[in-house]
Amino acid sequence: MRRMPIAALLLAAPLLGGCGDDDRVNGTNVPALNVAGTYSGFSLWLVQVVRINDNFTASFNCQGSLTISQTGGPSGVGLLSGFAVVGAPCPPLSFPLSGTIRGDGTLTLVTGGPRPPQGPCPSAADAEYVGLATTTSISARAVATVQCPEFGEHRFSYIISGRRSTS
Repeated sequence: MRRMPIAALLLAAPLLGGCGDDDRVNGTNVPALNVAGTYSGFSLWLVQVVRINDNFTASFNCQGSLTISQTGGPSGVGLLSGFAVVGAPCPPLSFPLSGTIRGDGTLTLVTGGPRPPQGPCPSAADAEYVGLATTTSISARAVATVQCPEFGEHRFSYIISGRRSTS
């Protein structure tokens, strides 16, 4: 049996290291998932609230919808735009929406969120949502700090869960 000299192995190592090096492994060349459409749900928004100074907690659900348009972007990333709408029992609001979607369904959104159905707390503007999407559903979460008149700082956890309209 003949052995390969160590010098030959060392010279070949850089060449072997390049084998299988493919951008598709990290998802950059996978086409972005198409998520354009309108998403809604009986309770599109779940909002969990914590008042920072005394840990008082509350939660509520709001109806609503997300309308998303999508364009191509850098390799494997779709650029998202559109708007979010909040409905009953929360005060009606709408916000612009922007974000990205990748081929693996990884989603980022920047948009607002509902304000509580009662009390003086405002809604969060430009909350950063992170989540997942499929061709039929979307799920994302954001955490925002809001200053409420009379009651101080609150932490709002916004959870979006919706299904894509088929019409």
